[in-house]
Amino acid sequence: MPPMTDFQTIGTLCDRNLISEDEVDTAVEAFLSGSTPSVFHFQGGYRLNLVKAVRSHPGAQEFVGRPNVGTGLKRPFVRAALLQARPLPV
Repeated sequence: MPPMTDFQTIGTLCDRNLISEDEVDTAVEAFLSGSTPSVFHFQGGYRLNLVKAVRSHPGAQEFVGRPNVGTGLKRPFVRAALLQARPLPV
């Protein structure tokens, strides 16, 4: 029997203290800076493709794609996209 896939969101894992809010903040900043690879590894044993998570979230995708919108306005949309995303176990 194949292992069950964990369909919890990043937000759920934060609520369960399996991923810290600081890690989410770090992932948001990593996405906004574009300085890290698209896959972010959380210490709790999860990984998330940041680009895919943002592209899958309609509001975040729209704001991130706007050239005249600063990072201050993009940040909450990226955070919402990451919190609603479903990471994969490492």
